[in-house]
Amino acid sequence: MDSDDLSDLSSLSSLSPPPPSDSESEQETKKTGILKFFTKSKGKAAREKEPSPPPRKREPSPAHEFVFADNPDIAFIVMFRNRFDEAFPRSLASFGPQELEYDITEPVPGSRAEAFLCAVLGLLLNRKQDVKYVAALRFRASLELS
Repeated sequence: MDSDDLSDLSSLSSLSPPPPSDSESEQETKKTGILKFFTKSKGKAAREKEPSPPPRKREPSPAHEFVFADNPDIAFIVMFRNRFDEAFPRSLASFGPQELEYDITEPVPGSRAEAFLCAVLGLLLNRKQDVKYVAALRFRASLELS
């Protein structure tokens, strides 16, 4: 071998890490599973985080006034209608929450609300024929009297 080859080998050995000390090897043998791939960072303990400024004070929100749109029953009725669409007659129109609110708040109930009430009564009474609105009013009156 030439002296050039020996110098290459010595330079490679100088690049290899020093052998671990006894305390380091004991700690590495204690680590099992995925923990053996992680080492403790010493830099985080030296750095300290600056405290964040206190949050700004803001004005309190105004009191919420209850409106008909806040009623959760409207959302339930619309969800019920859409979920059980197959059980209702095909002639029954689909509607959204705003349309139902509009139909209910009118002095005379709208046609969609009327048709939905009749369809629900038809399902509850297990009728094959569609329930007419007059029959629905009589049913409602009988419930109020009892």
